[in-house]
Amino acid sequence: MDAVSQHCRPCYRGGWHGMNPIRYQEDVKEFLKQVCSHIRAKEVHHEVQMELEGHLQDIIEEKLDRGIALNTAIKEAITQMGAPELIGAQFHKVHRPRTDWKLLGLLSFFILFGLVAVFTAQASLVQRLGFSSIGLKQVIYVCVGGLLMLGIRLFNYQKLASYSWALYIGTLILLVYSITTGYRLNGMDGYLQLGRFVVNVVSISPYLFLLSLAGIWTDKPTNQLTESWIKSIARSLWLNFGILLIPCVIFLKAHSLTDFILFFLGSASMLLTLKKSRSILITHVTLIFGSAFFFLLTSHHRSNSFDRWMAFLKPKEDTQGFNYVLTQSKEAITSASWWGHGYGTPLPTLPELHSNMMFAYLIYCFGWVAGILIFLMVILFIFHSLQISGKIRDTYGKALLSGILTLFVIQFIWPMLMSFGWAPLGAFSLPFISYNGTLVIFQFAAIGLILSVYRRKDLLGIQTKRQN
Repeated sequence: MDAVSQHCRPCYRGGWHGMNPIRYQEDVKEFLKQVCSHIRAKEVHHEVQMELEGHLQDIIEEKLDRGIALNTAIKEAITQMGAPELIGAQFHKVHRPRTDWKLLGLLSFFILFGLVAVFTAQASLVQRLGFSSIGLKQVIYVCVGGLLMLGIRLFNYQKLASYSWALYIGTLILLVYSITTGYRLNGMDGYLQLGRFVVNVVSISPYLFLLSLAGIWTDKPTNQLTESWIKSIARSLWLNFGILLIPCVIFLKAHSLTDFILFFLGSASMLLTLKKSRSILITHVTLIFGSAFFFLLTSHHRSNSFDRWMAFLKPKEDTQGFNYVLTQSKEAITSASWWGHGYGTPLPTLPELHSNMMFAYLIYCFGWVAGILIFLMVILFIFHSLQISGKIRDTYGKALLSGILTLFVIQFIWPMLMSFGWAPLGAFSLPFISYNGTLVIFQFAAIGLILSVYRRKDLLGIQTKRQN
């Protein structure tokens, strides 16, 4: 063995995790450069280089043990690895960014059907009110939201994790500000006027809170071993319950049971995904329902909220009062038959037909066939959502996905059940189909985050394997 090999052998024995001498060899650098040139996802270049260096290290050490000179061993090892363009193509196939075309297909259906639905509702409202511009507004919101979704899709969602606490506190401040200084609309607080547009801050808050909770609950503190058990219990109570209680109280204070339910079920889904202990889940349910029950008993708005939900249990009573909307919805669906009454047919007896009761109005106009079609597409969305969740390995991405998808599933299912009188009347409306104002822009942004998580599901393969 020559002097160079004898001198370099101890360096190689030290392993390739530190200052690896082979990475500074020109042949090795050129080989790695050629391989990475065929991998479009630059995020995995570093991990790919480390992976290949490890294989080269093993081959070179084996050749050095056989007495082959270092330079010769390096050249033979590179040759043995294979053609760099083939290796790069294989890595690119495994770790290339993915596009969830099925989700985009379902979203396209909801958008197209939604535009038809909103213009249909506009035609009905024009006959009733004489003027309505919800169709044009919906087109603007869809265009803005669609562009935002495509931009967020290309964004690395993991960068949001470090801003979780800032997002949580900022959302609290914005929510309190909107309730105290904004105005009330349709019995709900928290509306802010931004130029010509009105933003319902309360309705977008569940999305922002769940986005922050995904990062907070998946963060692993470094000082757990050194802190006392008292501090450990206090920190656990705050992280698992305290940060939930504050938003819940604010939602109830804003008289928005809808967003309270969305936040409760979204956070519960996230806890299940993160496999929290049974005691945490039980306390979560007890805490949330306890705060809601206390509010309903003590608030001066108790009678309206409580009585409206209790009326759902007696659908045949008070059909001209609290059960009026549900009664009119069921009558509209019953009278529709298979093909409905036609585009833009007026339905003055059904309030909020462009938003909360859009599903019933679509059936009234286009028949039971339209209702069945929407139902089937929603079922496909739910099953596809479950498939997506099973493919994500990143804990933060999985938590984020579970919370957002839960919000969409509830907002799809509840209005459909509500239209048949199978769920209490609430301010739930079909995403992308009903007219939701500026909220649809944030719903597009949420879909963009889902696409971002899915896009990077294979870019994190090496990192996840090494962490495990």
